[in-house]
Amino acid sequence: MKRLIIITMLLLAATAVITVTYFKNLSLPGLRGSQVINTIPSTAALIFEFNNDDSFYDIYDSSALFSSITGRSKQQELAVLHNTVLNNVVIKPALNGQNLYISLHPQSDHSTELLYTIATNTGGLKVQDLLAIRDTGFSIKQEQLANKPGFAIHFNVINKDFYISQLINNVYAGSFSRNLVEQCIQYKAPSVSNFKVLSDQQASNTLGTLYINTQQLTPLFSQLFRQANTDILQPLRITTATSTLSLNYKTDALMFNGYTSINAHKASYLSLFSHFKPVDTHLKDVFPITTAYSCSFAVNDIGRFVKLLDKWQQKAGLKKEKNALLSKIKAETGIALQNELNKLLSNEFAIVTTRFDEKLAIIQVKNGSALRPFMNNISTMLDEETGQLNYNRIPYLLLGDAFTEFRRPYFIILDNYLVLANTPRELNNYKENYLNSSFLNKTENFAAFENLQAKQCNVAFYVNFKNLSPVLKRNLKADSYKIYQQEPGLKNFYGASYQLSAADNEFYTNFCLQSTKQDSVAVK
Repeated sequence: MKRLIIITMLLLAATAVITVTYFKNLSLPGLRGSQVINTIPSTAALIFEFNNDDSFYDIYDSSALFSSITGRSKQQELAVLHNTVLNNVVIKPALNGQNLYISLHPQSDHSTELLYTIATNTGGLKVQDLLAIRDTGFSIKQEQLANKPGFAIHFNVINKDFYISQLINNVYAGSFSRNLVEQCIQYKAPSVSNFKVLSDQQASNTLGTLYINTQQLTPLFSQLFRQANTDILQPLRITTATSTLSLNYKTDALMFNGYTSINAHKASYLSLFSHFKPVDTHLKDVFPITTAYSCSFAVNDIGRFVKLLDKWQQKAGLKKEKNALLSKIKAETGIALQNELNKLLSNEFAIVTTRFDEKLAIIQVKNGSALRPFMNNISTMLDEETGQLNYNRIPYLLLGDAFTEFRRPYFIILDNYLVLANTPRELNNYKENYLNSSFLNKTENFAAFENLQAKQCNVAFYVNFKNLSPVLKRNLKADSYKIYQQEPGLKNFYGASYQLSAADNEFYTNFCLQSTKQDSVAVK
């Protein structure tokens, strides 16, 4: 009996060892993904991951969508890199089954560069094998990069050098920018990834994965725009968050779905909306036909939102200013403005910028007629419908950071919408659109685009590229606007949206880029 017990215990121990070893080895690819992405410098605003096999490149080469995003020159660089190096008979076996990471980095010389990062299979790449390659398309020589051995690959067809170096554990990074590769070599990787890396099973079921670091969007925008404080995507750009989004490919649209995680230790205005249930949104139905870009907000409980905003503003040091303003209004008009306004607010508001750089705030209310007396009493009326607020920063202090640009705005009430603008002319233009039903949702392209959107969300960013073009012409740096104008380019898209829906203190995220209708039929 003792012998049987001992044999049984030995068998159980052996089974445990084998099981642990099996699952440990099974998890290696996922850990490898974290290791690879951790080597990418934190200056990356965007990282796109995809499997380095021919099936992806076939889609990439045949789709006008990808080339419209990357531009012809970057598309050519990736094609040359893939066709001549990654597919080389000496190099390709070491990369089979591995994922390639392409990251976008703003540089100190006001340029943006791409970094290519990939892990190799066991055994890696041997120096002597690389130097022994003889190919008419490229040549390889050894190079010192940041005092570390590396290589310079010269591509004949584009007459450019590609610099590459091994980082850790057979992870290689390369770029057409020597400076960026040296930054990567000197970068100290964090012990824990900034991003939520997809599991192997999830990664195998997606065509590609997009990682977004919102903290690096502002440095990226600073490289592109003449003025760094552009308000495009501003609520997102000032939020400390990361997104991990899987690609769903359509012939006329690129759609990404996943989660945005907000740093709990660095709360922002946007993070307030993670505490509410997603709701059906309708405010976009009254966006003017001239809308270039917008930012919309929606909550299922406006009273709770006001309370959370009040706590947020208290931490931000705004409580004293807010109380002083409300006390002054009460003393001079007899109106307890916040209490009265809170009773009438509905659950949506939005900031809209038109192709003419007009700024509009559209706030949905429950009863426009009931709101009018309060607005009249705190304003100087220009006529029966239009007035200017007599007090500074009312919208900002009562509804938050989205209203920063509206200090003493003009207003008009149209049905159950309170509309704010910085000039009477902007209000009159919107009123004309409203009365004539000249809304964005009346256009054919918008209807097709809307079919790709989530019906419920809490925050939504929208861009209409046709209407955005004159805005970009005025605000982009000359070189950046040339890139935007190139063919193919982003101007070939109809629109883009970035929707955030609260889920377990995170945001389920939908990111969509759709080409114009005429472009979609040309995509094979």
